[in-house]
Amino acid sequence: MAVRRATLALAALCLALGLTARAGVRPLVSVLGTCSALTPNTYPSDAQAWFDASKQTQVVFYAHLLFPLRPLPAERDGAAQAWHPPLLLGGAGAGLDSADAFYAQADWRDPQGAPVALYGLSFTARRREDYLTVNGRDYIPHTFAMAIGTRDLRSQAGQTRLPSLEGTYSVRLSVDGRDLGLAFFRMVKASQAVAAPQAGSPTAAPK
Repeated sequence: MAVRRATLALAALCLALGLTARAGVRPLVSVLGTCSALTPNTYPSDAQAWFDASKQTQVVFYAHLLFPLRPLPAERDGAAQAWHPPLLLGGAGAGLDSADAFYAQADWRDPQGAPVALYGLSFTARRREDYLTVNGRDYIPHTFAMAIGTRDLRSQAGQTRLPSLEGTYSVRLSVDGRDLGLAFFRMVKASQAVAAPQAGSPTAAPK
């Protein structure tokens, strides 16, 4: 019984440390914006912030994030926190499992602040060969990408209404509840199309 209690206590401690470590990770936003389509490697095929529903069938939001393999200098101050490489598979000392995940979410709003779409996903772990080294510092890259329709509702992307109002829309990106960035785009012409659900992936396909 004593061994079982000690095992449970150790498991609880590891979980608490894991949550603390995850809370301390501050991913860097390297690219964030909107476009009309993505290339097969999830990079934007254009840079676009003005959309006309009579010309573009979708608005794509994308964000490339870099999770530092070690704490950034600004994160070494203050209370000590446990730290481990975020979402890393394999390698000595990684100590991660399938339960260790970062949840990213994009909240789309119309010019009046009403919800347009809400979509979230958990980043999958990366392998050591996926590291990206910039200025001598190692990062684990992850990409968030999704699209809403200008003439049809993408229910699989959490879209609940068309961007039919003219004006400036916003897309707020967060990871584990922490705001990371805010993208803007403008609809320049109100769409007269009738909404219809569309099946498929929320990630935009190349046009």
